[in-house]
Amino acid sequence: MSFLAAIAFDPNIRGLLVVATGVVVLIGSIYLLMATNVGVRNGFLIIVTALTGWCFTMGLVWWMYGIGLKGKDPSWIEKEVNFSRDSPVVTDVVSKLPRTEDLPDPATLFGDFVAKNPEVGQKVEQSEGQGYSPETLTKVATLVPELKAQLDGKLNGWRILPESDSRRGDAVAAADATMLATEAFGQATAGSYTIKDVFFYGGKAAAEPETIPGERNMFQKAWHRIQTTFQPKNPPLYAAVTLQKNVEQVVAPGEAPPPAKIDQDAQTVTVVLERNLGYKRLVSALFAIFNGILFAVFAWLLHSRDKRAMRTRAEWKPGAPAKAG
Repeated sequence: MSFLAAIAFDPNIRGLLVVATGVVVLIGSIYLLMATNVGVRNGFLIIVTALTGWCFTMGLVWWMYGIGLKGKDPSWIEKEVNFSRDSPVVTDVVSKLPRTEDLPDPATLFGDFVAKNPEVGQKVEQSEGQGYSPETLTKVATLVPELKAQLDGKLNGWRILPESDSRRGDAVAAADATMLATEAFGQATAGSYTIKDVFFYGGKAAAEPETIPGERNMFQKAWHRIQTTFQPKNPPLYAAVTLQKNVEQVVAPGEAPPPAKIDQDAQTVTVVLERNLGYKRLVSALFAIFNGILFAVFAWLLHSRDKRAMRTRAEWKPGAPAKAG
């Protein structure tokens, strides 16, 4: 009883026994049925061929959709944390990114565009409120997608990501993890600083999303997908996340914390990340290839046995004396 209690307590042992029992009951029962009908060897070959063929098909589905046996998912890898652009950079491409103070002022850029396009200003006032003025270039690129191309032209190959870009959140999360690990602001939290802009450099050009929704027609979208598919190598993709320390504010007990306020005297910190593509589908691909080879070998053995049996039946003549040996 103590042995059974130990098995029931340990999930690893119980899991192994469940899998072993399932293999013996399911595969073993089918093998027993096949062996009594076609023989031990033929039954084994049929069972193993069917099993490897099923595993090969399942591996192809895993490989195609990135499910099942998965390897390492794509992730952002920290390259450097640049606390001041006055100091030398470790990553060469960061030197191409203009300093924050050298870029256009968000409020001025947005105001000049709205002055020429009052209908855009009315839409922004409906969503953000009257008299709204953006504080970051990211907000400008989000509210006015037409200005994103103008901003990208001043970034020396870098490109800014609007808030609507799903890749921005992944890069910001990686930058948060990097800042918390480095303890640049002491025992900091994500509320100790404000994320300002996220810039990308490199990667597949054809994989870039539309700057203005609907600017590509159906054929252009299809051509971009074809270009991406037939570009086997992925150029290095870098992300630069800029952030600035917030002003330390004292919160009275029982009161809600006030909105975060950027310390304008603090340096702009740049967190540089590089995209690691991982090997998400490698394990399932190897699984499918391995089982595909086994399936081909066992199917060939079955085919060879069938050919020998058919040849033997064709050579046999009723009433003929059996050959010795």
